[in-house]
Amino acid sequence: MLRFLLLLLIIFPCFLFADTYTGEQGAAQMQGDFFTDIWSFFDDDVPSFIDRFWAYITVWGAKFYFEMKLESIKFAWFIAKEILQSFQVGSQIANLASALPNDIKAALIDCRFFDGLNIYLNALVTRFILRIV
Repeated sequence: MLRFLLLLLIIFPCFLFADTYTGEQGAAQMQGDFFTDIWSFFDDDVPSFIDRFWAYITVWGAKFYFEMKLESIKFAWFIAKEILQSFQVGSQIANLASALPNDIKAALIDCRFFDGLNIYLNALVTRFILRIV
């Protein structure tokens, strides 16, 4: 009984119309509404669907592009970091700085020249790797 009631509640609204059509004028109005609805579907709904579809594809493509750029930057930085660790750039700078006279070395350390040189070399290596990637 419950199944029949649910089936009746699902199927019964299918036979209801928002407009009531009576007589020959109602039949003509129903046919006119039918063709108007079809025309509206092709004239309004299909172009709207196509616009929304291309907007979705464009947003997805832009998101994919930026995600790939971000991942390539992460990958390039990883490679640059490995190169810098392999060549031991920081220790090379420290070794070269130890060969300088003490007063010049102290002045360069106070100016943080060696830190800046290290950052600059890191940037050069990273830029080089980013151009490759």
